[in-house]
Amino acid sequence: MKLFKRLQKSFITGNKKELPVFKDGEIVRYHIQFEGIVQGVGFRFEVYQMANQLKLSGWVRNEMDGSVLCEVEGTQEKIEYLIKHLKQVPRFQIEKIIKKEISLKNESSFRMSN
Repeated sequence: MKLFKRLQKSFITGNKKELPVFKDGEIVRYHIQFEGIVQGVGFRFEVYQMANQLKLSGWVRNEMDGSVLCEVEGTQEKIEYLIKHLKQVPRFQIEKIIKKEISLKNESSFRMSN
C-alpha cells in the first residue's frame, strides 16, 4: 500500500511524463496481457496513469495467474508509446506481452479493475 500511495503522490504533485506530440490516426483497440513481475509493483497504477495522460480508454486488471490484462483503445501510436513506457520502468520485469487487436468499444475513460 505504501508503494501505491507514493506513486499516487508523484502523479498528483505534477511529476507527469512529458509526452511527445502525437499525430491523429485511426482508433484501434487491443487486448494486451503482460507477464513477468507485474503485480505488487504498481504496474496497474502506472498503466492507469499513463493511459489517462495519453487520453486512451479501456481498463486494466490483475489476473489470478500473476499476469496483468488490459484492453486499451486509442491510436496505434499512443498505444505503442504506452507499451514502450511500461518496458522502461525499472521496477517492472515484463517477460512477455501478448497483444491482439479486438473490436472497438468506444469507451470514454480508462479504469482500473480488481
